[in-house]
Amino acid sequence: MKALLTILLFSLMFSTSYGQNKKRGKVKRKYRSTETVSKELPAVFIRGEIYDKNGTPLPGASVTIDGALVGVNTNEDGEYLIENLVEGRARVRVSFIGYKTHTADIILRSGQNVKNVMLPLDNIHLEPFLVNSQKREQQILDVPTAITSVNENRLTGSNITELSQLSEFVPGLYIREQGANRPTFAIRGLTSDEVSPSAQPRVSVYFNNVPINRASAASLELYDMDRVEVLKGPQNTLFGRSAMAGAVHYNSKMPGNEFKGTITAGLGDWGQKEIRGVLNVPVIEDKLAVRAAGIYNYHDGYIKNTFGGDLMGKNTVAGRFSAKYRPAYNHKVDLVLNYQKDDTPGIAFMSQQFPNTEGVTDIFSGVASHEQGENLGTGKEIFDATLSYKYYVNEHTYWSSITSYRKTDASSRWDGDGTAAAAIDMAEFSGSSQFYQEIRGNFSQKSRLNGSLGASYWREKADQTYWFSPNEQDLVHLFSPDNSNLVDAGGQPVSIPVIPSYIPELDTTIYIPLPGSHQEENYSKATNSSAEAFIDVSYQLTRKVFASGSVRAVYDRYKLGNEASFSGGSASVLGEYTGNVPNLFFTVNDWQEITKNTLSFTWRGGLKYRFNEYGNVFANYSRGRRPTVLQFTSTGEKEVLDAEILDNFELGFKASFFDRVFFDAIGFYQLYKNFQTSAWVADPESGEFNYKVKDGGKATSYGAEANLQVAIIKQLDFFANYAWLKAEFDSTDVDGLTQEYAGNTFRLAPEHSFTVGVNARVNIVPTIQLFVNPSYSYKTDLFFEDANTPGLEQETYGLLNINGGLALDEPNVILSVWATNVLDQQYVSSAGNTGSLFGVPTFVPGARRMVGTKLTWNFNKPEKRRRRR
Repeated sequence: MKALLTILLFSLMFSTSYGQNKKRGKVKRKYRSTETVSKELPAVFIRGEIYDKNGTPLPGASVTIDGALVGVNTNEDGEYLIENLVEGRARVRVSFIGYKTHTADIILRSGQNVKNVMLPLDNIHLEPFLVNSQKREQQILDVPTAITSVNENRLTGSNITELSQLSEFVPGLYIREQGANRPTFAIRGLTSDEVSPSAQPRVSVYFNNVPINRASAASLELYDMDRVEVLKGPQNTLFGRSAMAGAVHYNSKMPGNEFKGTITAGLGDWGQKEIRGVLNVPVIEDKLAVRAAGIYNYHDGYIKNTFGGDLMGKNTVAGRFSAKYRPAYNHKVDLVLNYQKDDTPGIAFMSQQFPNTEGVTDIFSGVASHEQGENLGTGKEIFDATLSYKYYVNEHTYWSSITSYRKTDASSRWDGDGTAAAAIDMAEFSGSSQFYQEIRGNFSQKSRLNGSLGASYWREKADQTYWFSPNEQDLVHLFSPDNSNLVDAGGQPVSIPVIPSYIPELDTTIYIPLPGSHQEENYSKATNSSAEAFIDVSYQLTRKVFASGSVRAVYDRYKLGNEASFSGGSASVLGEYTGNVPNLFFTVNDWQEITKNTLSFTWRGGLKYRFNEYGNVFANYSRGRRPTVLQFTSTGEKEVLDAEILDNFELGFKASFFDRVFFDAIGFYQLYKNFQTSAWVADPESGEFNYKVKDGGKATSYGAEANLQVAIIKQLDFFANYAWLKAEFDSTDVDGLTQEYAGNTFRLAPEHSFTVGVNARVNIVPTIQLFVNPSYSYKTDLFFEDANTPGLEQETYGLLNINGGLALDEPNVILSVWATNVLDQQYVSSAGNTGSLFGVPTFVPGARRMVGTKLTWNFNKPEKRRRRR
């Protein structure tokens, strides 16, 4: 912590001294292009602002000087500065996908030159896509890596309200949500699983530049979002130690300088109710603005539980408050407070082998029999606060500080056997608190060398409790070779109150009562911290060739403690078979701890060849790393698993054609070692069960991803994406031994997937527009576990979603009708699960067809257009 404070103090001293050289001249408003230059600026330079016809700044626009070596992207306020120029005639070129390219001749003179540009939208134009994945504003065309951005227009236009829907618009991404607190993010077949409170995910999830390290906190409601960016392949150097396979970055909307708001109310199938609202208020013009947004989203579960209640429902309340403060032209302060609470019904883990109490085994019947009834459920509560500060030296050189605190509590209780029997009654309770501090300096030297450097500190306290309460009179069936008598033909439990035990010494058999009530707990608590230092640079070698590279050093400190206890009811009898008496699953053990400190490095490097501002090719190499995992086995043994390593090679192409077509294609090849898999393993000699996470595996994956967007006519757009993936375990592990899963496919990794859709709109009358946005997503066969067990997979399927309606100009009202899974496709979102550990796998049916309607009113007080020179 002392090191962090030293870095912070040094950064503030340096930035203050640097800033003192900047003389403030005539100020038009805020920090604009008429500022007097600092002494460090070269003799000839040009600066200005890029904005649209409404006067709104355009961040990420590309600004180049024909014939010169240098070029930049505008910053978050649409401002740019190009240095290292020579006197004489020059041509300024400004481009941004979706807008008309602007060129203008200018005579460059010694000192400051000013050129402000208004970019009009093309009559027929592509959707502009802004990203800040390289920690500066860029249009997606300029980023030389595999990245997809789903912006606000796509989110609202396609009525994307769930993470699983979001993933359909990102090639190579698969998101599965089982309840409110256990989302699985899979990028190119690598999942974000956490096996203990000390384990870090393979896919890093960020919210407004702050990492989210617990899966329970990564399932955020998609409301008032500016965009969601997804980067594929190792992103450790840009997004920290947990981004081995990629990163998902939520960017919420920030306050603007206009009074406006939105109110939406909706109804739908399964008792669906939705209310959401946004209010943006400028408190002090160009100084202080605030924004408040909230949502309530509810629907009943689409699975009826014969023991009461329902399953697979939704009940979410969330709110967000943001403030933007600009005390001076080069100081920026942002505050975001975020809260979300989910209290949803349980998950429908359904059996194909055993009938429900209505005598039905069809998992798509819409009826389940889970004996705990309304006691089942999933829930979480999240609160986070983030304070950001930026100090600008000039348009592209600034210091920033991000300070964040996040707290999460989550719980889940489920029926692991999927029947009316009380064989596997389980629950998980988890919580975490996180502090994060980052100091970053963004720089631009002579407009050729651009990048960022800095340091961060992260500290997390996390705990997890697994609770088991089996009725052994039912569970005993799962310990016999024939488990078919768990329930009868009518779905009713077949209980066995006693089991025989032969005593050889007495040559007699006694009957041992089986407990109907038994509870045990396994509690783990971790304190995790990390200090990181990083640098990322991009250098323009020639007019067309760019080199980039980055390095991150990470010092991790992990401490994990664990204890297991017999917490209630009667001692386990079946624990004699597992070797865990008086418990069944976990051997009773007193509190014990493991500690581990590591120093590691990750890096990446790449080259980009730019044909012009409309197209480029690039090649990258990056190394990803998932930190060391500490864990305790079910018998209380300490284990430290090696860090996973991923070497990634990729080749890509991005281009915009005729101002109407955007296309990108990326091929990749990945080598994966120390791959970790988890399972309940039976000892071949004793037959005792032990939950283990094994490392040392090797795997290889390769494939290709592509995106296409076409503005066909002014009122019709087409979009499509495609992913091809081959991800398999190698024949041998890192020690040269034959792997158990050799040749198997990664779970949640379909070989082929694609999504196609259109955005169509037509004016019925000048003030009323009809719109329709259908999309169809397709996936080939996928497995739900690395063992690739036959029968535990989802065959090829497709989902059709649609959103359409009427939009009125005055008042600004939108009436929409939406439908998900229009064809009512039957598919499963999960298979195997806890029940498969005992030979009774369960399945989670995918969402049924849902239809609903929304009424949205957008209101605003028109902002006066800002005058510019």
